[in-house]
Amino acid sequence: MIDLFETSEYYYIVMEYMAGNDMFDFLQRKNFALPEEKVRELLIQLILAVRYLHSFGIVHRDLKLENIMMSSKENDATPKLVDFGLSKIIGPNEKASEPFGTVGYVAPEVLKRQPYSFSCDVWSLGCIFYALIAGSLPFDSNEERETKRMTMEDPLVFVEDVWKTTSKSCKDLLTKTLIKDQHSRITLDEALKHPFFDSVRDDFIPNNK
Repeated sequence: MIDLFETSEYYYIVMEYMAGNDMFDFLQRKNFALPEEKVRELLIQLILAVRYLHSFGIVHRDLKLENIMMSSKENDATPKLVDFGLSKIIGPNEKASEPFGTVGYVAPEVLKRQPYSFSCDVWSLGCIFYALIAGSLPFDSNEERETKRMTMEDPLVFVEDVWKTTSKSCKDLLTKTLIKDQHSRITLDEALKHPFFDSVRDDFIPNNK
């Protein structure tokens, strides 16, 4: 937010202009085909942003391509998280239970109406990660009910041709973000230490903090 002012009738919020539109549009302009190195750069920035939110007790609960804005249409555009309408502040040992999120990105524990915590955002990041590589979501169907069933029950598979040339470290990290058991799913701190980010970690995390 840049500024805020009001008149007798309205509130006005002046925000940074995101000339690149959302990440779905960014992917579309790239014909849904990004090189792995570019995915690595985007993903580490998203993980750092979500980890920052979590450090203040904020769980986003609706991370998806459409809720990530790009600062410009250039290849080096910075991704920025938006739309905190479903976010919630929870304590370190607190759980949420509301069935919020977008089908195709929402974690299995949320669909099952189990108590959940910050790890639901890790799952959503995993879905975004998959989409950045393959141009599609890992669990998706034309029917919402079937998408929910796939999310809760089906194993993660790499069927698109792009996975044949994707690195082992990429698929390993992706698999760990999409573990259905929230208690076994990788944490954001663990993800940042994963070998997948070895080539960019120093560029985005000064002194590896």
